[in-house]
Amino acid sequence: MSKLPSRYLWGVTGVALSVALVFLIIGITSRLSVIEVSVEDGIGLNGSDQQVCYFVEPEFQLRWMHSVEKQWWEEQYQRNDDALLLTTTYFEAFGAGTPSTEALATVQKPGYLGYQINESLPNLDWVVSRLTKGEINYGDHQILIHQWVPDYSTIIITPKAYGLVDRLKKDFCHELSSDGSE
Repeated sequence: MSKLPSRYLWGVTGVALSVALVFLIIGITSRLSVIEVSVEDGIGLNGSDQQVCYFVEPEFQLRWMHSVEKQWWEEQYQRNDDALLLTTTYFEAFGAGTPSTEALATVQKPGYLGYQINESLPNLDWVVSRLTKGEINYGDHQILIHQWVPDYSTIIITPKAYGLVDRLKKDFCHELSSDGSE
């Protein structure tokens, strides 16, 4: 009689280990779509060795103060497979480079004029300056990118797919301090 519970226990243990192994393999091989933010000049965020962070939200916004007009400009993006889709742009005042030939955005924000853009980009290179107060907003997070890196650093924003190892080696952008502190 003692052999029956022992065989049952071994059988259950074998099934549990097999299921765990399947989940481990799926976890290691599955890819998660992310938006990667990296610093081109190699100095790293907050002056550390960390040069890359990411977020998983499919939509984000870049916001900055126009250097000449001193008015806020905003661009709305969506991650589409291997590209970024610039969906709309909003600004408080017209100036050089304003896309005035595009259709008006279906949703207008008070105090802003918005245009529907729908331009696909493989990535986005963004030069940051403290004078323009640039920020990245996604989900419930506001990342003050102008406080992360030295002036005139280039931030590269790219849609990517991360495996488990990549996710463990890199930080979420909102977990890094955006006020310049460690």
